[in-house]
Amino acid sequence: MENSFNTWFLEKGLWVAVIAVAGIVGVWVLSILLFKVLKLLGVDPEKISDHNSRTLVTKIKNIFVILVAVVVAGIPSVFGILSIFNIKDSEEGLDWAIGASYKLIVSNGIPIAIVIILAYISLRVAGTIMPNLIKLYLNSNSRSEDLGTENEKRIETFAIVIRSFLRIFVVLIALLTILSILGVPITSLVAGVSIIGIAVGLGSQSLVKDVIQGMLIIAENQLRKGDIVNVNNRRGLVEDLNLRRILLRDLDGALVVIPNGSADIITNYTSQWSRVNVEMTIKFEDDLDRVIAVIDGVGEKLMQTPKISGFIKEVPKVFVVRSFSDSGVNIRVIGVTQPGKQWEVRTHLLREIKSEFDKQKIEIPYRHIKVIN
Repeated sequence: MENSFNTWFLEKGLWVAVIAVAGIVGVWVLSILLFKVLKLLGVDPEKISDHNSRTLVTKIKNIFVILVAVVVAGIPSVFGILSIFNIKDSEEGLDWAIGASYKLIVSNGIPIAIVIILAYISLRVAGTIMPNLIKLYLNSNSRSEDLGTENEKRIETFAIVIRSFLRIFVVLIALLTILSILGVPITSLVAGVSIIGIAVGLGSQSLVKDVIQGMLIIAENQLRKGDIVNVNNRRGLVEDLNLRRILLRDLDGALVVIPNGSADIITNYTSQWSRVNVEMTIKFEDDLDRVIAVIDGVGEKLMQTPKISGFIKEVPKVFVVRSFSDSGVNIRVIGVTQPGKQWEVRTHLLREIKSEFDKQKIEIPYRHIKVIN
């Protein structure tokens, strides 16, 4: 029994061990080289400022590198080990593991080199042209006050994500082409990967939907950090935004997490400009023209107030006599302010109107209850 084992080990077991170690070392070395190559080509998630987006891109890059290393170095080792068990002569095992593979690569070296060169050119084009195209598109959809550091960060995040996806796509196509040149039946491989992709896709539909919707929100500049918005009937301040979710801080201080995929209707109260909208009622007995003049005068006074004038883009004034009610005449006062400053301007406006009404003996009607004995 011992002689049989020694014979088996010398004829087959030794080569199995050699090929297994070579496969493990090959996967490890190739993974390191791929990480360095991707970094040289600009696929560096550390450049993404947003934590969640950086984590997502890092996971995609790690999965891609491991998959490529296993396919290129790991799978051939496994097949080599399986083949050795059917080879009687150890020299044939050595020839299969080293000689045949070497001859196969050398005989197809020129086509493989062409594929690698074309892939490299495509990667360089994607890395150079795509960021400029993305910057041009996003700037065309940016607000005038956004054209600064914040907008550059938004462009950088979006460009890195798009560029990373394009580079992964190019490398994957190049890898499949090289495997086809080497005689590997990629049809079955692609079919297997497709089945795995479908299974993963079905299990992560919501995540994919969130990421796609997040890219559209960022690209179209629908909202940004610091905006006051209403998303799915939840109103609050946007504390953070990335490819997966929106973080809102509501008036009670609660942090609301909204997945991008469920953000069907977004109302932005601080996009480009905001509006003061005040509706009030005056008594039927008061002179309407006089009241309107007083309110318009208050708006002009606010424009002369240093503390508040910088927030006003259009002077608040009476916009329309809206309707009659049981207690008086309803009028609407409207003004335009800097984004997010409408509530502060509204507070000063109402305070000054109340003060001026008191001086001018203008009463704001309210319900009276008459008690008859």
